[in-house]
Amino acid sequence: MKKLDRYLLWPFLRNLASVTFTVGVIIIVINLIEELRDFIDHDVPILTILEYYVYFGGWVIKSFFPVFILLSTLFTISLLARKNEILAMKAAGVSLYRITAPILLAAIILSAGHFYYNEYIFPPLNQKRLEIKEFTIEKRSRRQYVTASNVYRQISPGYFYTILSFEVERFIGKEIKVYRRVNNRLAEIISAPTVSYVDFKWLAQGGTVRRFSDSGETYTEFTSMVLSDIKDKPEDLAQPLGNPQDMGYDQLKSYIDLMKRTGAPFERELVDLGLKVSFPVTSAVVVLISIPFAANPRRSGIAVSFAAGAILALLYFVAFRIMQSAGYNQKIPLEAAVWGINGVFFLFGCVSMLLARK
Repeated sequence: MKKLDRYLLWPFLRNLASVTFTVGVIIIVINLIEELRDFIDHDVPILTILEYYVYFGGWVIKSFFPVFILLSTLFTISLLARKNEILAMKAAGVSLYRITAPILLAAIILSAGHFYYNEYIFPPLNQKRLEIKEFTIEKRSRRQYVTASNVYRQISPGYFYTILSFEVERFIGKEIKVYRRVNNRLAEIISAPTVSYVDFKWLAQGGTVRRFSDSGETYTEFTSMVLSDIKDKPEDLAQPLGNPQDMGYDQLKSYIDLMKRTGAPFERELVDLGLKVSFPVTSAVVVLISIPFAANPRRSGIAVSFAAGAILALLYFVAFRIMQSAGYNQKIPLEAAVWGINGVFFLFGCVSMLLARK
């Protein structure tokens, strides 16, 4: 790393920390004002509120980190341009590409870190935030999340099971029925009053098996039977707390597999899965857009940079949500919904770099 790289990176990282803290606090205060009535109505202790907002701060980083990168880049480059330091670098033979390189590389590394944070660090922390919100602040019962009712799951086409109720924490359920169809005809029904999950296997107890064929019906009883074709785990039957967007990458993939097994629609979740990769990449894309704009000394300054950053962030998020919604409704291909906005902004950034004064 050369002296020029350190000279550019240090203010960029310093501004990133300042922007993250300042804007993050503003977002937290706004949310606190919105939630204040709930806190007062439910008599929530101050320590619980503080704990909630510690976890909420993690959500702010997950959701707004590309905006923080954008603002810190604009601030860093615009201040250098205002002091004519960009002009001095160019006069010394340093091109705008060379000035961009260390910040862009840092943004790429931060994008990778943002992805790892979003998918492997944030989900368990956010789960605690949701639990505080649901059970401590809203005073709702945990029962609906630990007891699954009227469960329906598809094992394969024409092969499914139902459970009247299942206690997720105790691994015990009531009234399981397994149905198998062959050539659009009911071929078998397995029913039992109780079912449990023991040694990673589903065990039906005290039930019956009815098989149907052209020659008639057979009826047998059993004391216990291992239902080896059921691959779901007890936690798969519980109602998830929060939205699929808040799950980690691996969790969401498993959730999509579960939706496929149940025959439920999963197009929205596929879009969310793709966005988990494309959204962190935005942090690198916005650098290409912001540096050519901020490097012009006639457009430099904190106020101008902040206004430009706010407009760019607003345009991006509005377009992002429009494409996401279109992907949810299958109005556009999955790839366009996931990568379309990043592609447009990337091309815009490349053109801006090419047209900028080097």
